[in-house]
Amino acid sequence: MKLKVATAALWLITFNCNEVVVTSFSPQLPLTESWGNSLRSETALLESANKDDSSSIPAPSPPPPVEIDPSMLLQPFLPAMDPMYKVRGPVGEEDFVLSRGGGPVDAELANENILKIVMIECSDLEVNTLAWKCLGYRFDEENECWTNEEVFPKWRENYPEPPDFIGMQRIYTKEVDRPSLRANQAISKAVPVESKQSLKRHLKPLGFKGYLYSELTPNKTRRAQVANWLLYYREELMGYTLEELLERRSAKKEAEEAERRRLQDEGKNPDDEWKYPVNEVV
Repeated sequence: MKLKVATAALWLITFNCNEVVVTSFSPQLPLTESWGNSLRSETALLESANKDDSSSIPAPSPPPPVEIDPSMLLQPFLPAMDPMYKVRGPVGEEDFVLSRGGGPVDAELANENILKIVMIECSDLEVNTLAWKCLGYRFDEENECWTNEEVFPKWRENYPEPPDFIGMQRIYTKEVDRPSLRANQAISKAVPVESKQSLKRHLKPLGFKGYLYSELTPNKTRRAQVANWLLYYREELMGYTLEELLERRSAKKEAEEAERRRLQDEGKNPDDEWKYPVNEVV
């Protein structure tokens, strides 16, 4: 079956559609494949590749539909159905720099390695594993399990076990895929607005131009969301203690409150400016 989707050369920026209304996404778009509903619920905010300020871009007219080959849609991945796959599946055996043990290292978070995530040059398990390590999960090789003692406290409350951010089984029914969809939305919401364009900032110089609208699948959008969080983690969280991160967050809130008071003193309503909802992992 052929699938018609709208197409445009657009940049994938990591906002979930429940955070931002994507004006270029037509509600009449006939996404009739099995992943259609999932794609609607997690579509990322898109902007023109040559624009830095998406707020200045007027709502475009719906682009003409094109046909996409169903072969682009990933088939179910049977090995991931094994509960032990996340502790026994191969990682770091090809060009993707990764080890299952220990904490994250610089080489694992290099731009060139992150680029392989969005270019689909590593496995779903490898993407998950790197994210798990950055969140603080640690692999217990002797007991073949992931521990959570070092996980960011707020994140650990909701995810005592490392979640599947990508949907490794590639089965997009609500019953199977909903936990992965929710986990991916959570990791996206953990990125502050000032870091939402990290993909463009760090990967465009390496040649990454985003995805064509006609190429979007849940696997690609979720990889982009995780890659963006990994870049945010590398730039803003890595190397700091929990106490230091809490102090930084407190200082940031104080600055935001000072700005709010300044606007009020000038007779402006600070609530007039809509802000992206953020739920950081710390």
